[in-house]
Amino acid sequence: MGSVIVTFRIMPEGIETDLDSLEDTIREKIKPQRMNRVPIAFGLNAIEIVKLVEEKEGEMDRITDEIKKIKGVREVDVKDLTRSL
Repeated sequence: MGSVIVTFRIMPEGIETDLDSLEDTIREKIKPQRMNRVPIAFGLNAIEIVKLVEEKEGEMDRITDEIKKIKGVREVDVKDLTRSL
């Protein structure tokens, strides 16, 4: 079984959400390979993370659900998915 490289876009609840704290929690629970902030509009920033995920049934849903449970997260989308070599 292989792996896929997934880019998740995480939208905070609002511009008042403490992104530093949110990033710390994401690092602790998800352990992404890379993380950065992306400006959206009107002072709102999204957090994009890149995570190497095992290619097995239900794994993407499990990680997405785990991110959604983090306090301060409003929405999670898969932005990109690439097969790992």
